[in-house]
Amino acid sequence: MTVLQLGLAGWIAGIVAYVGALALLYGEWLSRGDAGAVLLSSLVAFALCYWLLYLPVLRLVRRGLGSSAPAWVFALVACAIGLVPTALIARFYSGSWKGLATPEAGLFFILFAVVGLVVGLGFPFLRSERRTDA
Repeated sequence: MTVLQLGLAGWIAGIVAYVGALALLYGEWLSRGDAGAVLLSSLVAFALCYWLLYLPVLRLVRRGLGSSAPAWVFALVACAIGLVPTALIARFYSGSWKGLATPEAGLFFILFAVVGLVVGLGFPFLRSERRTDA
């Protein structure tokens, strides 16, 4: 799996989690307009954060803990990073940081927590990220 494939898999899993959480927690489905806003805003926030935060931080974790660090460590760190794109989206739509206390922000955090799980658990197994000590 490549870095790009891992990111895409994480984002798709996050979208599925968002839709599932919306249905389970609120008994609602995404309308066409809401789906467009969720897809676009989450993709933009994730793309920025993936290349500027997720990957660099996970590389630092690997450098600090070594390549034999358990995958759950990367998943935990990546889930925590999920607060950043959630905050960006909440701030964008609400116009204030108080937007982080809304149910919508909770759904976006679920989305990015699942993204973190997928990216964090997959990160140690990336082909392009493996070190070859020859």
